[in-house]
Amino acid sequence: MKRCVLIAMVFFAGMTLFAQETEEESPFAAIYAEKQWPSAKRPQSPSAEKLNAAAEKNIENATEEYVNETKDVFSFGMTNQIETLMQTLTSNEDCRFVNEAYDLFQETKSPRVRELILAYFAKLEDPCLEDYAVEVINEPFDYRSDTIAASFEYVSAVKTKEAIPGIVAVLESEDSEYFNYALTALGKTGGTQEALYLSDYIERDDLTLAQRQSLMRVLGQLKAVETWDKLSEIAQDEDENMYVRAYAAEAIGAMELPDSEGILIDLYEASEPIIREYVIRGLSHYTSADARKVIKQALKDDNYRVRLEAISVVETQNITECSKDLVYHCKTKEETVVKEKCYRVLAKLNTADGNEYLVSVLKDKKAGDSAKAKIAAALLENGSVGTKEIVELASSTLKDDKSKSLRYALGKEIAKYSRPEFASLCSEYLASKDVMTQGTGLDMFAKGRYESARKAVQDLAALAPDENDTNTKTKKANNTNAIKAKKILAGIGSK
Repeated sequence: MKRCVLIAMVFFAGMTLFAQETEEESPFAAIYAEKQWPSAKRPQSPSAEKLNAAAEKNIENATEEYVNETKDVFSFGMTNQIETLMQTLTSNEDCRFVNEAYDLFQETKSPRVRELILAYFAKLEDPCLEDYAVEVINEPFDYRSDTIAASFEYVSAVKTKEAIPGIVAVLESEDSEYFNYALTALGKTGGTQEALYLSDYIERDDLTLAQRQSLMRVLGQLKAVETWDKLSEIAQDEDENMYVRAYAAEAIGAMELPDSEGILIDLYEASEPIIREYVIRGLSHYTSADARKVIKQALKDDNYRVRLEAISVVETQNITECSKDLVYHCKTKEETVVKEKCYRVLAKLNTADGNEYLVSVLKDKKAGDSAKAKIAAALLENGSVGTKEIVELASSTLKDDKSKSLRYALGKEIAKYSRPEFASLCSEYLASKDVMTQGTGLDMFAKGRYESARKAVQDLAALAPDENDTNTKTKKANNTNAIKAKKILAGIGSK
């Protein structure tokens, strides 16, 4: 009975749209009145580049043995094993098993497994399950809440246009449980027509403040210039909720219309920090001298969130003349989150004064380990300067167990890159008696495949137990790093 009532509610919402067309000549009713159903399709075949990237993501799992074991889990695994597997594959963006995942989706009776497979294909942005996800959205009350949420997230990821009528039906229904999911999905899948629909929708009297705020954020994502008049008016309305105004300010900036710039510059004088923060986001789309003056002023704002936004603009627009401002923030009693962002942006700007400061921290014995680790990560990512100092710093931590945390942090960052200058450091990490340090050395080798370190990895792999040896007298002790070394060598050999 309950289901019938709910279905009737959705139907009534649809009929309301038709009534509006007659009474108010709504341009939207006819567009969204008829739901759509995508055709069934199999997963996309991963490119060689994506397959190689999946194998490189975790070289230990690049072996034929791992592939076969994974396929066995798909075929014979218990539900909890499959759940763990799907979470791992999704995290690693491992596209090698798309067909196995798709076939299991068609067979399984476990809602949880289906939801995890939806998340997997959402991460891969593969539209092979559009037909199922749209069916759920079109008839949401036939499914459990987690499945509905997963379906909304899936169509958002793959931008399924056929889902739009069903999404609108959910928004028009009286059930607000999936309002935010539907709104977010419409922002990801919609276009100009949907922006116009939402700009009318925001005038509804039955919306909560939270819903109006969410609605304005989505309108900003759609960037439809046709809504500029309404959004610019909202942004300047001092009687409007400050969050709604803030999101409107960001939205008109994202539209990149000349008239937005002056409005945003004036709005920066608002007393509410949230409005100033989103004004800076809006101004990130403008590079005029007047806009730059506001950005530079925002670097001195009393609110750290406004300063963070200004630093982001310095980064995206590569405003090198602001590097001294960022160095100043690093040297003063600033919020940690602001300092760490300054490290990243300074490394990217690659200015003389910025580089000099960052390298000086690496060499400063009084500087904190956390700051050194963050700076090293930023410099390594940009590959400009500081590599020599980072190697020297990492090497010094191997001689002092009090610096283990910094040793691990530096090693983790270095292991992301394959550079000749890391070869000797890889051997030093492998020679350590500390298990975690040695394991990090294996990670460095897996990425860089340094020939000078291969013998050490082979010697370590030789300590791995033979899985086929049933003789307890000859069977070697379980050595985690030895097993890891063996898998790495097998993974490299299989490529």
